[in-house]
Amino acid sequence: MATRLIIASHNSHKVAELRELVQNANLREVRSLLVTSLTELARDLGPAPEVEETATSFAGNAVLKAEAIAAWLRNKGGRDSDLVVADDSGLCVDALDGAPGVWSARFAGAGATDEANNLRLVAELAARGLAGSPAQYVCVLAIRYVGHRFFEFTLPEEVDVYLRDDCMCIEGRCRGEVRVERRGEGGFGYDPHF
Repeated sequence: MATRLIIASHNSHKVAELRELVQNANLREVRSLLVTSLTELARDLGPAPEVEETATSFAGNAVLKAEAIAAWLRNKGGRDSDLVVADDSGLCVDALDGAPGVWSARFAGAGATDEANNLRLVAELAARGLAGSPAQYVCVLAIRYVGHRFFEFTLPEEVDVYLRDDCMCIEGRCRGEVRVERRGEGGFGYDPHF
């Protein structure tokens, strides 16, 4: 039976991106994973718990989600060999002292839309008389087994990997610039301005 990689998100954009990355991975072991979302699991197991992002770091929030979903799956009879991957990510703008950071999804308030968050980003830059600023997009993936198992593989040295609790955390950063002017087609979140 194939090992499931359970994406701890209902965000269809994230699930689609991760599913594509897994399908196109260089390692056969990664390509063999069966990618499953919380939305797909809910059909058989009921809704997954909502995990409040109370940590002050991307890694902290990603670990909170991975741990909670793994515990939920253990209680629902999940297989110990299945993997849970949770993420936290956001935009860190130099001119805004790293904001919105871990609050990127709620920069304009709880339940804010992408458009509302982008409007606040533009307003914050404009209030400082800026048309743009250096920024970075940060993403941390926290991966853990549903059961209490150790990881049996290594990643290339150029990847920022560390252990936190029972999770392997992989951190990536993409440096760039945010601008008040919208550009490009498609994307979601802060993409029109980054």
